[in-house]
Amino acid sequence: MRRHVSTTAEVVTFSAGAIVGAGLALLYAPKTGHEMRAKVGDVTEDAITKMKEVTAETQEKLNRNLRKGRDYAEEKVSALSSAAEETTETLH
Repeated sequence: MRRHVSTTAEVVTFSAGAIVGAGLALLYAPKTGHEMRAKVGDVTEDAITKMKEVTAETQEKLNRNLRKGRDYAEEKVSALSSAAEETTETLH
């Protein structure tokens, strides 16, 4: 579980770094002001779209893992409750 969260953080960090690097490359490219603004706008829009996708995927994975954890905990509580009832019945 911990490795999965770490991997997700690494992917998000790498993506953010790539986007910043692309933005800096655009800023230092020899273009007119209008071309530069258009290019930066396009790159920014693409970056926002990609980050939203990564965020949605990460949220979905976390929710799925939370549901699995909740189901596992409920199973264990049920098993312990049944065992406690059986022990109580055996003692009486």
